[in-house]
Amino acid sequence: MMFEPQRKHVPPFEIGAFALAPNMPAVRFADQAAFSEWASAHRDRLDAQFAYERTLATAEPVLTQPGTCAPCLAVTDFSSPTEGGDRLRDGKMVPNWREGMVCGCADRLSSRQRALLHFVQATGVLPWTRLLIFGAPEPADARFAALAFETVSQRRLEHGAAGESFHLVVSKDFLQFVPPLKRVLETLAARLVEGGRFIFTIPFYHTAAQSEFMAPTGFHGQMPAEFRGDAHKFGWDLLEMLRDAGFRDAAAYLYWSEELGYLGPMNFIFRAVK
Repeated sequence: MMFEPQRKHVPPFEIGAFALAPNMPAVRFADQAAFSEWASAHRDRLDAQFAYERTLATAEPVLTQPGTCAPCLAVTDFSSPTEGGDRLRDGKMVPNWREGMVCGCADRLSSRQRALLHFVQATGVLPWTRLLIFGAPEPADARFAALAFETVSQRRLEHGAAGESFHLVVSKDFLQFVPPLKRVLETLAARLVEGGRFIFTIPFYHTAAQSEFMAPTGFHGQMPAEFRGDAHKFGWDLLEMLRDAGFRDAAAYLYWSEELGYLGPMNFIFRAVK
């Protein structure tokens, strides 16, 4: 499905257009070896963060914490429903931080949605950017579109078909539902201009060297663009897959911040550059 491009007047160029957000509190990793070395050196820090998050467990249905919404640059309260979280021995619940920590701003974005928007803002979006949003619609889409000159939203890509070129592609927890993953990554790379970026989130298995892909069965001889009955389980070989698909650089970014509402043991954002 494709929506008509949303065209806006290009604002005057200003140096501040490169980044209108706080620095992203993230560490970059090009492969599993680099991550393992860093995690070993920072084990005390990671353990302390995990232990601290457990102290926030509550018997209440919603945990509310003060903080700052980085995309809005505004003081806010983060709300985290505890249903579906991790139950401790005393019966208290630790929220699913990644899908919780919903800001009190108008868009009511979850931690995952807000972090991806913050990451894109912090890496700089130029006023003439043409943006492709790949995947199912989410509340953050309007905020992404506001950063760009022109935005196209799609949840299906035709492999090998000629199409428009983009400076930036954003995808939000969608690739795990795309059976023909190799073809989709190649198509996304082809749709980007030289130097264009693909920035996305996925559920990521940080202890896995190899991904586990959904079996190509049950699709009646065809590979749909999206299948919600199963999902890929991504490991570190995803970065090599991105490079093989036509990206010259691919990296995983581990982020955490209590102030910005990015709690959780292993939160990753991915960026690939053509």
